[in-house]
Amino acid sequence: MRAVHFFLASVLCLGLASGPVHAADWLYLTAPGDTLIGIGQQYLKNPRDWPKIQVANTVADPKLLPANTRIRIPVDLLKLTPAPATATAVHGNVRFKTSEGPFQALRAETQLNGGETVLTGPGGSVSYRFADGTTLTQQASSRLVFGRLAGYGKTGMVSTELGLESGRLEASAARQQAPAGGFSVRTPVAVAGLRGTGFRLNLSEDGARLASEVLEGAVGVSAQGTEVHVAGGYGTVAEAGKPPAPPRALRPKPNLAGLPARVESLPLSFTWKPNMPARAWRAQIAADASFATVLLEGVFAEPTARWETDLADGNYVLRVRAVDEAGLEGFDSLHPFTLDARPFPPRLSAPADGARLYRPDAVLEWAAAEDAHGYVVQIAPSPDFAAGVREHRPGAQLRLTEALPEGAWHWRVASVDAAGRARLWTAPRALRVQHLPGAPTGGTARGDGNRLHFAWSGSRGVSSYDFELAGNPSMANPLAQRRTHTPETSAELKPGKYFWRVRGVEADGQAGVWSEPSPVVLPPARPTELAGQVIGETLTLAWRGEADNYRIDLARDPNFAEKISQTGVSGNRVSLRLPAKGQYWLRVLAIGADGVEGPPSTPLLLTVQGPTPWWLLPIMMLPAL
Repeated sequence: MRAVHFFLASVLCLGLASGPVHAADWLYLTAPGDTLIGIGQQYLKNPRDWPKIQVANTVADPKLLPANTRIRIPVDLLKLTPAPATATAVHGNVRFKTSEGPFQALRAETQLNGGETVLTGPGGSVSYRFADGTTLTQQASSRLVFGRLAGYGKTGMVSTELGLESGRLEASAARQQAPAGGFSVRTPVAVAGLRGTGFRLNLSEDGARLASEVLEGAVGVSAQGTEVHVAGGYGTVAEAGKPPAPPRALRPKPNLAGLPARVESLPLSFTWKPNMPARAWRAQIAADASFATVLLEGVFAEPTARWETDLADGNYVLRVRAVDEAGLEGFDSLHPFTLDARPFPPRLSAPADGARLYRPDAVLEWAAAEDAHGYVVQIAPSPDFAAGVREHRPGAQLRLTEALPEGAWHWRVASVDAAGRARLWTAPRALRVQHLPGAPTGGTARGDGNRLHFAWSGSRGVSSYDFELAGNPSMANPLAQRRTHTPETSAELKPGKYFWRVRGVEADGQAGVWSEPSPVVLPPARPTELAGQVIGETLTLAWRGEADNYRIDLARDPNFAEKISQTGVSGNRVSLRLPAKGQYWLRVLAIGADGVEGPPSTPLLLTVQGPTPWWLLPIMMLPAL
């Protein structure tokens, strides 16, 4: 059958001819019943060119060809047929244009016939399948131009010519059929001719440096009139204006042992133990091991890959390779894993991390998480939640109130999935229940001349105190406000009645509860130099003092237990009616504007004996000793 004839010819085309084989000859292995006329109809551009084959192969009878005879056919006589490439997978921002048309979005299953330019944006990629079975992936931020895409009829030979202007390509190619089949990629630096089945090309953004890595088979890299044969497991670097560097061995596969098979949190992150020196590491994520669609990619300086991009739950494959000091990327290691991160933990709202609560009822709040079927809340005295854990399931509620004793606490929340399982916990938040300092107690106030001294009992847990003094119990319009680091203070004041209060202040500035306003009186000063004079039936008294009002007390005893009279006066001098015959005691007290009495003056002894010579009266009014 002709399919068998074609297969045999393809396999044997490089070494089965009986005579000398020219570089441009394709070999055909005959089958019973073959004729040159039939071969011409099957394989030649012009079926009437079969006599040229007869001459080239010295065939006596074109209608009688022995089976298993090798027939040489010049390549330039073979049929040329279109060999389009097909975009099999497109991810992200990928645009293309024909030689004359505008750029447009590239869709999967689009056929490319040659002459197209394809651009991939950051995070974009596209995979192609060529007519000979070669698969190629154009990576992110790349520009690829499709040149010749031609096949040679039924021979199985396909000629593919591409131009990489920037970015990266990864290919898994079918073996090329000689002599006309070939796969080449032209870059501004060098031309890579495919002779193998697995290779990568990485052209720098400025187009001045090309890294070629061969994983299997061989690739010929040509630049500046020099071709370097790169075998599988090796790579080379070509720079503008220079021949390709000698091949160097690629880095081996990274060791990904120990990476989790199940990942339950985002952002996605993997860390592996390096088993070789590497300048960097390229890591990629795809939905399957073919990596036809690269979902996530990055180059990382350390053996840790981390992506902030969201990724749906599902099965994925991680691919990692080392990058050496020349920029060549080594062999791949694959690690399949399952991402099962949803529902995500909720976002904690209040209280903030490290917050202090002044009441025992802690109110914990969080935001709703997508796809959550409820929540689990844990509260514990330590951040490892190893002991003393209080656990609650408030259903779909987004708030929990818990009575907590004073001390340090930690809390966290997890979403519940449809099966009732608690998923990933939020990072724990700390809180501290500490009541405000209580009002200071034991307050005392004493006067000392025109100064009041205040003192109170020290409070536990405070570093200072706020003191306020006002002229009314509402403490409106304070007359004095100050902060002191000791439980005492003083103030110089005018005589009068005042109110004062105090509160403790913690080291962080948080103030406690005010004490109840306490009244305190600063009396007027004691009157001095009290003296009297009797003239006729009138007693005149005078003294020194700063008050506006005074009270004159008259009594029969020096202790003033039996007062005879109390007379209010203004000023520092007064005239009174002389009392009846007898012995009396007089004193003066200053009265403040608000009725506050000051201490009495030194008592004055008064003896009334009847009519007295005027020159004896001053002697009778001397102060008592």
